[in-house]
Amino acid sequence: MLSPGRHNHSDGPDFLEASIILDGKLKKGDIEIHHRTQDWYSHGHHCDKSYNRCILHVVFHDPKGCAGVKCSNGIIPATCYISLEEALDCEMPSSCRIFKPDSEKYYKTLAKAGCERIRKKIKYFYENRLRFPNDVMLYWGLFKACGYRYNEENMLKLFVKFPWAAYCDGLIDPKDILPMLNTLAGFKDGSDGNIRWTRSRTRPAHFPENRVDWLGKIMTYHYRASLSGMIYDMIKNGKNIFDQTEKLFCMPLSHSPGKSLRKEMIMNTLLPLMEAIRMDRREDQTLKNKIMHYFETVQVSTPYATVKRFHDEHGIKPKDKLRNSWLISQGVLNIRDTYCSQNDQLRCPICLLEK
Repeated sequence: MLSPGRHNHSDGPDFLEASIILDGKLKKGDIEIHHRTQDWYSHGHHCDKSYNRCILHVVFHDPKGCAGVKCSNGIIPATCYISLEEALDCEMPSSCRIFKPDSEKYYKTLAKAGCERIRKKIKYFYENRLRFPNDVMLYWGLFKACGYRYNEENMLKLFVKFPWAAYCDGLIDPKDILPMLNTLAGFKDGSDGNIRWTRSRTRPAHFPENRVDWLGKIMTYHYRASLSGMIYDMIKNGKNIFDQTEKLFCMPLSHSPGKSLRKEMIMNTLLPLMEAIRMDRREDQTLKNKIMHYFETVQVSTPYATVKRFHDEHGIKPKDKLRNSWLISQGVLNIRDTYCSQNDQLRCPICLLEK
């Protein structure tokens, strides 16, 4: 196997857009996993078009001479048998040591890790400033955020398809922006439709059609204007960025982002980009202090599930106010990405607190 693709948490095959070598040939498609071969038919996959791109069917019980499975379009995916005992014997990625640390040292360590994650975000925008205009990087963040949980990768695919050079040069007729996005996304007749959107387990406000509609309207409304420059000047002049983005981002007759999603856009894209712009312009520290103040004081309404579990594992009380700190949440994500997921607990600053 070259790549397992991406894990599908919604309806359809378990893994999408995988790459495997089969009989010396490269094959790209989806992977479905079952306990037994007959599960394919009992689950109705042989009648479901969403399984027509399956190239591999993994089963945990011996097929015992079964003829394999067939898709509704007649394609027969290869069968891969892995014994259940062998699968269960695989060593799972280890997690952080579970212990109750000193809360003051715990939060101080996470705040430091959070600042490190923020610096990485700022560095990304700063290092790409010569490759992409500020507005393109801004819209990249907005597209990514509009993917919410299950369509983030798809939104980035749509972003890459759009002709940003023509948009930035003012060569597109404004009335064509939204139809063009819908066509590229596969929402209109005659489009290629090669982006596989997920709607299951997603609220209607987050359906891709609604998010693309909002993106198209905000791109049209701020066409030939520097949206990133407007936001930069607002912060520089001391205006509250949350109040201003509510005015800038709420488009009439559209599913505009709610308060929580706007906050994600501000914290993960707008503010890091604004600091990168400040660094590029070499302006004084006053604006930097304003931006950092947001990073240090903003609270999240509902902690990420990963962050909540992390705090619970370390005995942090649910009513502790610092659990909802955006900076602390970034610290947890940084620790999980850098140490926990890499099986590198011996260097983890949180695990070292146990000593």
